[in-house]
Amino acid sequence: MSAAEPSTTGPAGPDVPPGAAAQDPFAGAGYRSLIDWDARFRREDPFFGQVLGSLPEKSLADLGCGTGDHARYFAAKGFRVAGLDSSASMLADARKEPVPRNLRFVQGDLREADRALGERFGAALILGNTVAFLLDGADLQRAFAAVFRLLLPGGRLLFQMLNYGRFYERKERQLPLTVNDTAEGTVVFLRLMDLREGGRVLFFPTTLLWRPDDPERPLEIIRARRVELRAWGPGDLQKALEAAGLRDVELFGSMEGKPFEPLESQDLVVLARKPLDTMLSP
Repeated sequence: MSAAEPSTTGPAGPDVPPGAAAQDPFAGAGYRSLIDWDARFRREDPFFGQVLGSLPEKSLADLGCGTGDHARYFAAKGFRVAGLDSSASMLADARKEPVPRNLRFVQGDLREADRALGERFGAALILGNTVAFLLDGADLQRAFAAVFRLLLPGGRLLFQMLNYGRFYERKERQLPLTVNDTAEGTVVFLRLMDLREGGRVLFFPTTLLWRPDDPERPLEIIRARRVELRAWGPGDLQKALEAAGLRDVELFGSMEGKPFEPLESQDLVVLARKPLDTMLSP
């Protein structure tokens, strides 16, 4: 998921060419600006150590890498890392700071990740609800098959998305607000969902700028989007993973490794492995 920076002057932001937002739904987004990354990494680090501690090689593909923060985190830990994303604007943000030699960023399609990256890895990550952007079973299968091909034997896939079963059961239509103070005012990130039949979800990430002392514009919409998602459940995911050849599927309820509770967990975190006895194709 992405959020917009408060410094935009319109829905797409000041540096985004006309029409770019329509072609790239993340154009003008500032996802990094709304996350306390240091705190997030502290929470996630023990779980990462648990599930990625014994890989066939210290290398990792961050698929749907966005602004590249997780990719940089693992590169700093000594992994050989490649970040893949379909959004040119997200990758531009990822490259704003110098890129270390053991990290590269590539624009490409998750469903063709192995071809786009052209090498194999000990692990693959798909974080931030990226899997929900795959709208049909064929695309889901293609993505997992691509991950299978890019993993070394014994390599692991870890992905995270929302636990949509909980939202449907409770008829919840929003995620928690994110509120941050900036020099320009208070940025409020609002995320609404319209849950429809057949697992179709319309998602509306909206960024507001709140300036209580401004009598003319106390609350301003900075950026709003309408994005279609698919509410994949554990059964759908496990079936697609196994069809792709991935095994030992485990479910967790958070990126801290909490048990998965179908009606309680906000997140659905899935771990799978490529069998050790898999033959490497040319």
